[in-house]
Amino acid sequence: MNFKPFNRYIWVNPIEEEEEEQNVAIVLPDNYKKQPSVYLMCEVKQVSDECKFHHQLKSGDKIIIERRMLCSIDITEKPVYLVLENYVYGRITDENN
Repeated sequence: MNFKPFNRYIWVNPIEEEEEEQNVAIVLPDNYKKQPSVYLMCEVKQVSDECKFHHQLKSGDKIIIERRMLCSIDITEKPVYLVLENYVYGRITDENN
């Protein structure tokens, strides 16, 4: 699929955290679900030319966004995830960069 974001949007792939297995025995109800973090790490796929970060972000960069601002567009077999530039808190790099 070819997709190009417009209007200050960034096309991303959300990276969901894997739950850590703990060796502590705690009794929880069967329907208990851990609340997800307010923030979400995403991998950048493509940045709109109108986005103020289009010279700073490139495909493969990891960014932190506000989870509730992630837009999912389900018009094909695989959803397209977009976030507006205003909801990007920052980019994550390893210490060597």
